[in-house]
Amino acid sequence: MGNVFPAMYSMLSSDALLDFVASHYDVGTVTRCKILTRGLNDTYRVSTDEGVYILRVYRTPWRTKADVLYELDALEHLHRQGVSVSVPVKGIDGEVAREINAPEGTRYIVLFTYAGGTVPILDKKISYEYGKIVAQIHHLSDSFSSSHQRARLDLDHLLDEPLAAIAPAMTENGGDVGYIKFWVDKIKEHLPVDRLNYGFCHGDFHDWNAHWDGRLTIFDFDCCGTGFRAYDLAVFLWNLKINYQGKEADNWQAFLTGYTVTRPLAQIELDAIPLFVAARRIWLAGIYVSNEDVWGTAIINERFFRTFVDQLKDDEREQRY
Repeated sequence: MGNVFPAMYSMLSSDALLDFVASHYDVGTVTRCKILTRGLNDTYRVSTDEGVYILRVYRTPWRTKADVLYELDALEHLHRQGVSVSVPVKGIDGEVAREINAPEGTRYIVLFTYAGGTVPILDKKISYEYGKIVAQIHHLSDSFSSSHQRARLDLDHLLDEPLAAIAPAMTENGGDVGYIKFWVDKIKEHLPVDRLNYGFCHGDFHDWNAHWDGRLTIFDFDCCGTGFRAYDLAVFLWNLKINYQGKEADNWQAFLTGYTVTRPLAQIELDAIPLFVAARRIWLAGIYVSNEDVWGTAIINERFFRTFVDQLKDDEREQRY
């Protein structure tokens, strides 16, 4: 057949992964393996005669081995502290992350415990519980450390890197890059970065990264790292603004009440959250623009950037500066 043509992003066979799990993990007889979602990473649901598991295939070059091992270290730390999180399952040889050779290069595979329940529809009760578990994660991760390096969720990661990706695509589609630069400058000017709480963050706290069955279990720590805790909270508010319009205020207040039961929030942190909502929008736009192998380029168009700017203008109207 000759040489294999280079690939940007391959989809691994569910049948082959079923055999892979069966031969590398002691989880009973593996009966089924099906793709759940594809995206920045690929996620499969694995069923055995002993239970259900989640298999994640990390995308290259999205995550390095050090990135993956840092995430797994964090999960094991939180699990030891009693936090309800999905944790990695050790293989027969004791390893938690395995390498496979894909057409595009090395990819890493991790099997996780399954989070019971379903994706919650946020209400005041669940948002309160979500705030409590976020505070618990922040509090108990203050003692976390890992020997593996991971990128920080700092302003370079949240603003400068996305802006560099957004600018040429936005210009090509007739958008006003100057407005985005204005926002980046505004955030940097008004965030008192030296006085904000900085530590381990999940990086993606929203309803789709949790399951509810009378209690919350948090998963998908793929965007974790050391960063601003106010940003971690802002992601939850960002999700409310996008997906819970009309219910945003009640859910947000319930979330903050749950959070402050465990961990107090200074006014300086609360004041920073709206700016971090805008930062989240900029970061996410950068993710979409810079990962064409996942979503393609068709969605990066005039409408995409118009919606992006409209959302930032909504944020601007809410600012007190």
